[in-house]
Amino acid sequence: MAARPALRRAPYRFRVRQRVVFSAAAALAVALLVLLLIALDVRVALLGHLYADAATAPAAPITLVLGAEVYADGRPSPALASRLDVAIELLRSGKTNVLVMSGGNGSVEIDAMRAYVVARDVPPEVVIGDTGGDRTMSSCVNARALFPGIRVLVVSQADHVARATFTCRRLGIDADGVAAPEFTGDRLIVYWIRERFALVLAWLEAR
Repeated sequence: MAARPALRRAPYRFRVRQRVVFSAAAALAVALLVLLLIALDVRVALLGHLYADAATAPAAPITLVLGAEVYADGRPSPALASRLDVAIELLRSGKTNVLVMSGGNGSVEIDAMRAYVVARDVPPEVVIGDTGGDRTMSSCVNARALFPGIRVLVVSQADHVARATFTCRRLGIDADGVAAPEFTGDRLIVYWIRERFALVLAWLEAR
């Protein structure tokens, strides 16, 4: 009976590469599972506190509008303009009394946001600026300090408003989120990825 040929062992470099690929795949799977569990925890915490638009939103004395990009000529980006449009609708429908514009970059964002709503017949006296809102956490902390014990509506795009509302509620604010129309264009993917990781940070910070 002929002897079987000896099995050749895979080259050392190949085995190392296999282990590296396996370890990377395992780490990625764990990371995705963590992201999923955190997102699920946030969504459960927000049951009954997120609304798809101004028409379905409840009433609250204060509406917190979170800042976004402002162009060099002072115009709000489409994402920011849609947030402001939702805030204006809340005000006109009698669901809120005061609009708080929260953003960073000094007064650039706030001035642009104020100018946008005032140009659409919002009385200047019902608009309050928060120039210290360079982060979502900062916006929520400032809102808690400015309006202790007062119910607040938070306005931003769906993923961001979920994160912001979760943060505000963890800080003790009686907050509900109202979604503005989503981002569009070539920055949508960047926004979506950024929000996944920002949600993890918010979940860790607001505990």
